[in-house]
Amino acid sequence: MLDIFNIPEQQDNVKIFYARGTTDWQTWQKPRNCKFIWMMCIGGGAGGGGGPRGAVGAGAGGSGGVVRAIFPANVLPDTLYVQPGLGGGGGAGGNDTNIFNPGGSGGRSFVSIAASSATVINLVCVSGATPAASNSDNQPGAGETIATVANAGLLSLGNFTSTAGQSGGTDVTPLTSTITCGGCRGGSSVSGIPGNILSVDLGIFTTPTLLGGIPGGTVAGNGASGVANWKPLYFLGGAGGGGAAITGGNGGDGSYGCGGGAGGSALSAASGGIIGGNGGKGGDGLVIIATF
Repeated sequence: MLDIFNIPEQQDNVKIFYARGTTDWQTWQKPRNCKFIWMMCIGGGAGGGGGPRGAVGAGAGGSGGVVRAIFPANVLPDTLYVQPGLGGGGGAGGNDTNIFNPGGSGGRSFVSIAASSATVINLVCVSGATPAASNSDNQPGAGETIATVANAGLLSLGNFTSTAGQSGGTDVTPLTSTITCGGCRGGSSVSGIPGNILSVDLGIFTTPTLLGGIPGGTVAGNGASGVANWKPLYFLGGAGGGGAAITGGNGGDGSYGCGGGAGGSALSAASGGIIGGNGGKGGDGLVIIATF
């Protein structure tokens, strides 16, 4: 804050908070003379599943939910506490037939009037109700579910919209309902072909295509990692790792709030050296607070 003449610095009007861990609460201070507070909570994405040894590809991680809320500045305290959720880790590639190692679930993101998420009535904003999930077998992980005032009691002081995260998939089309994106399925040892993040042409801009790993006879390629685009704001998940005869490719990591791609599977024949690819990490969540 530039306190001379009580003129706030422009950079105080928008703050972006990045994930630093489940015990590290960051503080936000209300700028002088602001009338409204707008915030966006994006939950962490789930990690992609590790590829097994077998004919079936692993499933990818779902993406974090997104809540946008606006409040009159005088209904909230001058200091708020912020904790963006961590992305889930990718599952380890396996060497057992059709035994899947799921990735970790994403972490929810919080804004609170106290440095704790334990008491619902203290929560000003939350990214969702149930965190983004990874696969429990070869199925895609679900996106984070929508938030209500039952999940953050002080949301009732403002106006808000809540959007569920996107589930993981084979080929994933981004921006169908939310700015976060699920990850892609890994390639099986039969076809080897993994899932891709597809391009979307919205007229004024086109999102990039993120390709899954190229299937390999011995070692498959890794899936592309997700990207962050800030203007306009959207994030992409990780593509799937390719399947292979001996070593499956790794899934790509998800960008902010996005699911990790699944690792590719390895050939089903018994062999000590055969192993699936690792799943990609889910993207960490974000919290953005702006005032005017």
